[in-house]
Order: sequence, then C-alpha cells, then structure tokens
Amino acid sequence: MVIRVNDLNVAYDDVGPAGTSVILFLHAFPLNRSMWKPQLDFFSRTHRCIAPDLRGHGETTYVGEPLGPGQVSMSLLAEDASALLVALNIAQATVCGLSLGGYVSFALWRQSPGRISKLILADTKAAPDNAEQKANRMKQADLAKAEGMRPLADAMVPKLIAPQHEHTDLDAAVRQMIHGTRAAEVVPTLHALADRPDSQPTLATLHVPTLIVVGEQDALTPVKDAELMQKGIGPLSRLVAIPAAGHLSNLEQPAAFNEAVQRFLS
Repeated sequence: MVIRVNDLNVAYDDVGPAGTSVILFLHAFPLNRSMWKPQLDFFSRTHRCIAPDLRGHGETTYVGEPLGPGQVSMSLLAEDASALLVALNIAQATVCGLSLGGYVSFALWRQSPGRISKLILADTKAAPDNAEQKANRMKQADLAKAEGMRPLADAMVPKLIAPQHEHTDLDAAVRQMIHGTRAAEVVPTLHALADRPDSQPTLATLHVPTLIVVGEQDALTPVKDAELMQKGIGPLSRLVAIPAAGHLSNLEQPAAFNEAVQRFLS
C-alpha cells in the first residue's frame, strides 16, 4: 500500500483484523519494512499491524526533491510516523522500534506521547553517538556516495547479525534489503543518526508499559545499553535478552522475539 504523507509517498503494510489494537513497527537502518515479516505473520492474527518504509528507505519515495544531509532528523522521521497514524485514523498504537526505529520512537514520544499506548524498544539505545561513532557514520556516508550499497553491506552485515548467522539465508536476506536502499538517501539518514539527540533524559518521562528487547550477542547496542534503559525507565519496563541473536534479534530468533512481545502485550 502507498499513501501520501507530508512530502512522501509512504509504502506500508497494513494487515490484521480491523477494530483490534494497533502495533506500529519501525524498522532498522538501512533496511526496510520487510524485516518485520515474521512479526506481521504472527501478530496480524490478533492485532492490526502497520509497518512503513521510513523516509529514505524501501519503497517510500519523495513527492518532490529528496532532502539532503542536515535536512533529515529523528524528529522528522517521527513526524512522518505520526502523520501516517493520522492518515490511517489511528489514535493510539503500541510502537515497536528496532535500532533506528527505537531512536524514532523516542522522538515520537517527545512529540506525541498520547499516540503511544505501549512501547517496545528493540536493539537500540538512549545515548547519542560518541565522537568515534559519529566519525564512523561519516565514513559510511562517504563509502555509500563513492561505491554504493554493496561495500556498505559488506561492512555492516557482520555487525548486524551474530557470527553463527553469517553466510546463511538470513545473511543473504539482510544484504538484499541493504542493496535495495538508495545510496543517495542513505547519506542524509547517516547524518541524522550521527546528530540525533540524547534520549537518556527521555527515559524518566516514559509513563507507559515498556518492553526492552536485546540480542545477547548484539555488538552495536549491547545488553549493557538495554540495562541502562531499563534503569532509566524504572518499574514500568521489563527487559528480555534473546539468546543466539545479534542486533537484528527479531529476524535472528523470531520465535523468541515474538514470544517476548506476546507476553508483554498480554
């Protein structure tokens, strides 16, 4: 499905029974909404599931000229998500964001807390990038501009999935998603990731039930980052670590991920 939202034609999946509670799935960088297929297949039996391609990703396209570095931000991505909910006449949803999707979820909470009934923060963190991480984002941007997405996939995939999942069908599927992302639009997103605000002060403001999920082998946002988020949020949060999973825990161990989310929603 495609719908006009802000300056975008947003591609999204909308599956599940009408009239049921809504889960909004926000994907990781530089992937697309297809990463949520194991969750949509499972949760669409009981929930209305919405999964968009974020600005600069997947099949979502600009109506006019694409935005450049410095013009894309976590706040703008959150505005897109909020506008999508408005366009679909959805007043409130459980928001499930993984990695980049988690950063967007924090921004969405700061903008429109009333739109979030429950929150799922998967393989993400509240802290901003440090100087080394920001420099690495800029190297990735230069690589994408100079050589396209394949070298970027080669550099990223070993960090996105646990070692035991390399050179498998999952590895190939993740690479395919990255290869399908437009290099010119990756650059503004990398700048947005490097410049994203510190969400640690936001943690104490979260007054909705919050599930934190993390792959035990996540090298990018490790368990210690998840533990810091839980400490910052307090008793309304719970933490689930997924064995044998890296940064893409929902794809690496979909059954365990789905079970954790189902228990939380119940």
